[in-house]
Amino acid sequence: MFVFGTADDVFALAIRIKENGRAFYSQAAQMGDDPVVKKLFEDLAILEGCHIECFKCLQGQLPDYFPEEAVWDPEGLAKSYLEAAADTHVFTAEAAAERLKRVQTPMEALDMALQFEKDSVHFFLGIKEMIPDAAAKTELDKLITDEMDHIRRLSQAKKQCSPIECEILP
Repeated sequence: MFVFGTADDVFALAIRIKENGRAFYSQAAQMGDDPVVKKLFEDLAILEGCHIECFKCLQGQLPDYFPEEAVWDPEGLAKSYLEAAADTHVFTAEAAAERLKRVQTPMEALDMALQFEKDSVHFFLGIKEMIPDAAAKTELDKLITDEMDHIRRLSQAKKQCSPIECEILP
């Protein structure tokens, strides 16, 4: 379970999620034979690396705490939302490694990747609500837009991947 503490904790978790995503995409790319899906996963692994660097930069620019007065959240809903999003994120290291072992087809890998990207969008939207800094919110908006583009690319690949042509993962 994720315990919400400081802004640094939240960004450390975001970085860990992106690292887990990069590891998943790298492993999934190595497992597959379908050149389109393989290339997509390779590209997404690279993009996850870029996102890691963006989050590290944001982490270094912001104070280690979220000022209480900066966010109107008297019932603690933003905190609860972040905790729930972190606790249920599909790409904890253990969950991703275990689920990847059971993946048999590119379609299953694409489904798993889609869930990861959707979970990431939800988590990053929650972070954005907690950050008082306008420039950091703008950077998070860019990252969220990137995640939404990943969803679009994965959905497109899924539509193009027929079950017969995509039975490729061992």
